[in-house]
Amino acid sequence: MTCGFFRSLAAFLVIGMVAFLLQSDIVLADGREKVQQLNSHTAFTLRAKSQKGHYHATLSGLTPQPPFNKMHHWHVTLTRQNDQTVPNAAIKVAANMVDHTHALPTSPRTFKATTPGDYIIKGVKFDRQGDWQLTLSIKSKFGMDNVSFKLTVETAVWADLNDGWTEDELKVLKSLWIGSLPKPPQDPTNAFADNKAAADFGHRLFFDTRLSSDGSVACASCHIPELAFTDGRKMAVGVGQTKRNAPTIIGVAYSPWLFWDGRKDSLWSQALGPLENPLEHGTNRKEVVKIILKDPSYRQRYQALFGGLPDETDKIDINRAFINLGKAIAAYERQILPAPTKFDRYVEALLNKKKPAPKDQFSLNEIAGLKVFISDNQGQCVRCHNGPLMTDHNFHNIGSHIVGDNAGEMGRSAGLKLVEADRTNCLSEYSDGSKAACTELTFAKRNAPETVGAFKTPTLRYVSRTAPYMHAGQFQNLEDVIWQYRDVPPATVGQSELQNLIMTDSQFRQIEDFLKTLDGPIHAPQEYLQPPE
Repeated sequence: MTCGFFRSLAAFLVIGMVAFLLQSDIVLADGREKVQQLNSHTAFTLRAKSQKGHYHATLSGLTPQPPFNKMHHWHVTLTRQNDQTVPNAAIKVAANMVDHTHALPTSPRTFKATTPGDYIIKGVKFDRQGDWQLTLSIKSKFGMDNVSFKLTVETAVWADLNDGWTEDELKVLKSLWIGSLPKPPQDPTNAFADNKAAADFGHRLFFDTRLSSDGSVACASCHIPELAFTDGRKMAVGVGQTKRNAPTIIGVAYSPWLFWDGRKDSLWSQALGPLENPLEHGTNRKEVVKIILKDPSYRQRYQALFGGLPDETDKIDINRAFINLGKAIAAYERQILPAPTKFDRYVEALLNKKKPAPKDQFSLNEIAGLKVFISDNQGQCVRCHNGPLMTDHNFHNIGSHIVGDNAGEMGRSAGLKLVEADRTNCLSEYSDGSKAACTELTFAKRNAPETVGAFKTPTLRYVSRTAPYMHAGQFQNLEDVIWQYRDVPPATVGQSELQNLIMTDSQFRQIEDFLKTLDGPIHAPQEYLQPPE
């Protein structure tokens, strides 16, 4: 990516974690650089000892806004170990990228400053982003020696209109934009799916720890609003230790399949599973219904929605009441939707040919990461992470290496068998719709080798808040997930779909920078994002 695409450019250099700030350039006087009065205004300072120990070098930003792909200059101070200054040194400058041999496109030169021991390096130009090593070869009366600094070059570029984006790329961006997300699809299996009273009731059930065997676990125990409705654990913990990472429920109303292996085909059916799972809520439907009957508020809400109260001694009544509670929880979960993020506002500005607001302007790293993300010959990410929710809602074997009890899991292959046998699936008597509406289950691909070891593609929205990652929490941070695609591990079961991506280290880091723009608020009634009063 070059800067020529952009009419407006602001760039900065990051040394470690310290960024440059905008300030004025340096004034030249009498052929010597006036730098001594500028030390308090430098935006970074790095210190290093030379290899043989002859010198201590201090490198600071003389131009605190060193533009990407443009010339800039730095200030260097040389001293001995005893703080003695080193005047009249000859300094040669070289730099190359850490992850390959690419070097500076220029030949920087060093000039003496007005203060002995101070020098100005001019003609520095970084034409690639990423990690660099800068080496100063120093020669003086004290001997010859080298000193090296490691630094990271990053740029921030503000794009007017659609600079740098082709029409084809803009089409892809529009497809990922939240403005392309329709309203949640209707759920013909749940007559209460969009009922406000049902959602209010479901909200209370979602946060109620009484719906567990020991009174300690609620749905919200593993789906915490502040963590984008995940729990921050490798694997979810209920009354026992589970074998699954808790996925976000944001936007779950759009998913035709639930759980990592797709063993449920409706949101209400999914909501019932954890209640009777011995490792999650660890309770049973009869005990759950008893709680409803004993709570005056719950009794009232249940009757208003579903009619007469169930007979707790009647198995059929208990089953139906249990199903109804799942449908109320689903009505609540359908209200938890994604909201526009920095990415969405940036894309909206591009599509409307407007300049993004300052807080929505993408850095060049973010733009580069987005370009790699949508590229079919580089990142190839949109092959699975597509659409406004950045998921195809499908199942893939990507060889995410796991060991122990989870290593031989069959994933979608087993999940499909479970959903077909499920007494609460779309074709069951508890569905409120016709069997003709069960197209997903009816036309699901069966006995396919690609379903072996395959797990559901997660949404990438809010991904910076939902660590650890993958179905068994195999990766603790986003960086680890991304690097998996460079060195693809063999599948522990079945055949992985992935091949190693041939990209630079910088490109992998840029994808991570882009993914962090997918965080933002949650679109839901504010009261739904906290426990009910």
